[in-house]
Amino acid sequence: MIEPDAELMELFCDEAMQRLDRMDAALLAIEAGDAGAEVVGSLFRDAHTIKGSADMLGMDDIRTLAHAAEDVLAVVRDAGSFPPDLAAPLMRATSTLRAQVAGETVSAASLIDELMACRAALPGVERGWAQTGGGQPLNGHGHLPPVPREPAPVPLPDVAPGSGDAPRAGQPSPAQAERRSLRVPAEKIDHLIDLVGEVMHDQRRLAHSLGSEEELPSEIADQLTAAERALDALKDSAVAMRTLPVAAITGPLPRAIRDLARGEGKEVEFAVTGEDTELDRVILESLSEPLTHLLRNAVSHGIEPPAERERAGKPPRGRIELRAVPRGSLVEIVVADDGRGVAPEVMEEARRAGSLADVLAREGFSTAAAVTDLSGRGVGLDAVKAYVHSVGGSFAVRSEPGRGMEVILLLPLALALLEVLLLQRGAAVYGVPLAGVEEVVNVSETLTLQGRSSVSVRGQALPVSDIARLLGADAPPLPPASPAIVITSGGNRVVIGCDSLLGGEEVAVKPLGLLLASADGYLGAAILGDGRIALLLEPARLTRAVLTAAPMEPDAGAPAAPPKILVVEDSFTVRELQRNILESAGYPVVTARNGREGLGQLTAHPDIAMVLTDLEMPELNGIELTRAIRGDPAHTELPVVIVTSLNSDEDRQRGIEAGADAYMSKQSFDQLTLLATVHRLVGR
Repeated sequence: MIEPDAELMELFCDEAMQRLDRMDAALLAIEAGDAGAEVVGSLFRDAHTIKGSADMLGMDDIRTLAHAAEDVLAVVRDAGSFPPDLAAPLMRATSTLRAQVAGETVSAASLIDELMACRAALPGVERGWAQTGGGQPLNGHGHLPPVPREPAPVPLPDVAPGSGDAPRAGQPSPAQAERRSLRVPAEKIDHLIDLVGEVMHDQRRLAHSLGSEEELPSEIADQLTAAERALDALKDSAVAMRTLPVAAITGPLPRAIRDLARGEGKEVEFAVTGEDTELDRVILESLSEPLTHLLRNAVSHGIEPPAERERAGKPPRGRIELRAVPRGSLVEIVVADDGRGVAPEVMEEARRAGSLADVLAREGFSTAAAVTDLSGRGVGLDAVKAYVHSVGGSFAVRSEPGRGMEVILLLPLALALLEVLLLQRGAAVYGVPLAGVEEVVNVSETLTLQGRSSVSVRGQALPVSDIARLLGADAPPLPPASPAIVITSGGNRVVIGCDSLLGGEEVAVKPLGLLLASADGYLGAAILGDGRIALLLEPARLTRAVLTAAPMEPDAGAPAAPPKILVVEDSFTVRELQRNILESAGYPVVTARNGREGLGQLTAHPDIAMVLTDLEMPELNGIELTRAIRGDPAHTELPVVIVTSLNSDEDRQRGIEAGADAYMSKQSFDQLTLLATVHRLVGR
């Protein structure tokens, strides 16, 4: 196999060591009886990832041992219980893997035999089973070792005082390097980019407070312009420190795909385009696992054997392509093949569900007829989709039966900055990544096709919907000739209507954290120059919502005035996000920073119909506020909901005893849960 370059080896070594650390911690927890059921799944995924990455790099010794450990963990995971005797041999496996990753020559033959014997002795495994996917035969052992040996000790890094990091496998020596380089922890560069984002926000807030540039004295206007240019240069430099060309991880792929295809009895041509496209290094490092899985799936399940392809009128040699295309502040990664595609029944299910990606990425979904050395056992497209969403990207799949498949990953160039188009609907502001916006149009008249509203764009009828309706927000009817944007995602094009467009802007992305951690379709939030918060929407979520929306129902008449809600929260971001969600749903909202201010708002607004409060706040916390409300004869029946990150049974009991009507944990909180709770308590 072609020798991988030093940069890729370094990425592999770093990731493998981190996963081995995590496996050791999990095994120690299991041995001590302090682990939950999810730990076995985590162990399996880590062993699976090390095996897959080592296989793609041609590191057969590491792949074989990791596969043996994975085989044991696969049986344990399916059985739902972990025999305590397994911890010791698995820790010996992680110790040996650690030495192999560090470049040491270590024989693992006896350890592999031991792991195979352990697997054969597990309940539910056929006693005639004699081989692991690594091809190592059993040596006749049919039982667990009676007295497990202690795991081999993990040696400390061989680093001399003051010498810095020790050389790693595949890392060039100082004599080999043509220029000096400095390895900086990713956390420091992350912090730098976060600071750049904060300065960008401060600069825009200052410009907003000063008013129109045309009305400013020329000296101040010039200084603002110069500061903006310097900030742009600083931002570009900070982002460049975190980017690498995609070629850093594609070097060994052509030979690896060839070897995989030959093992399957297939002929595959593999091409990479856009190798010079740069991507955030942290994303590039973490892209290894999902990319490996997608390429393996393309070989194992996508490309047909030569005889089958010829019967279908295709060339005997299949084609797999990896494309990397810059899309402004995003990068599009596509893995495409010209294989068999998905089955017609899967396409029919996708039409009903609204998205092929949603069907294929459903947890546990598999098109594999059998478990092979190539196929990922339970590590499917759901893991790829979860990875993409975890970095603020989007995920789509295109396929036709018999004509291949394309998996599209849209990833941010930088994790903390994003170019968006800002739009307003009612009191709410939203941002859509510019990469997903095709063009801006005016909707003056619509036509109805199959009971759905459509609009003609360049001679093509596209489905159109009001963004307020898609998000469940309450807003007045759209004005005539309202602006709209054409959004494209996963091959679908839709039109989204709004009140006004506020223009494009590069924003610092703030994670939604625990508050909206489970809310699908949100990339994060951004604080604008005027202090408002814009929720950043995933284009795929909007296109899916338009395509699956029910036809419009007749207007049932003007609704009654909605109840007013008091939000009490000391975190500005959380407070504004809750306000945004409630106002978008049509509820008038007043806010307070702590319980004392909350009592003042109750006095100033006697029509408040509900209180939403945090627990931990200065001056007067949520428990004290709830007790004060219940002690006031005018508010004894006022609904109070506590939303907090403190979710122990003791904390929950304190809230209920104080008089709260509901207690919501931020860990399991989402927008729909909040609105359902509000509706249950006050109607609307």
